[in-house]
Amino acid sequence: MKKIVRNGVIAVLFTIIILTIFPTAVFAKDYQPRLEAPNGEPYYTRELNAYSQTGYGMPNCVAYAYGRVYELNGEAPKISRGNAGEWWSININNGYYDYGQEPKLGAVACWSGHVAVVEEIGEDGSVTVSESHWGGTYFDTKTFADMSSHWGQRFYGYIYTYEPEEETVISAEQPEITFSVEDSYVFPQESTCFTALEYAGNNNSIMNPTTNTLFK
Repeated sequence: MKKIVRNGVIAVLFTIIILTIFPTAVFAKDYQPRLEAPNGEPYYTRELNAYSQTGYGMPNCVAYAYGRVYELNGEAPKISRGNAGEWWSININNGYYDYGQEPKLGAVACWSGHVAVVEEIGEDGSVTVSESHWGGTYFDTKTFADMSSHWGQRFYGYIYTYEPEEETVISAEQPEITFSVEDSYVFPQESTCFTALEYAGNNNSIMNPTTNTLFK
């Protein structure tokens, strides 16, 4: 419990420091994993899904991956054709997205005959993906300790299709302190400073605004 509180305090202090140094700061929005089946969202239907529009909608791993990338980025994926085994080479040959062997949230995991989307990455390095299966399960999730264990298929790597949306946070500006010339008793401090000698010589009257000429 103490550790949780300490980490929370550190996070708050870090945010305050960032907003103090940089009044306008940019943070990546939190990733929202999909762990439940789509429920009529247009990214997965004929309304927006290129595979569904050509008769190859879900259950289909590429139709699902297309829809999930569309949902995450808010725009149509650059890869809009080919079967699961072709996505890896289509992306490389056309230079659509970066790719590699490191799992990242929202990336498309590619095997020789399947694609899926990375939804969670465990501290132990395990990878949880969301997926659909051609002619089979409409939607499910699966956690892999070893990505090469997918029915003996060859694992190619990850296509980094997800482009995180950034959120701008603007700190509240401090109100400027002003002084009214109509109030004869309120002046900036610089106007009413006095020395100890002046204080003693005025027999306390310098502290009395009703008798002190400085305030008249």
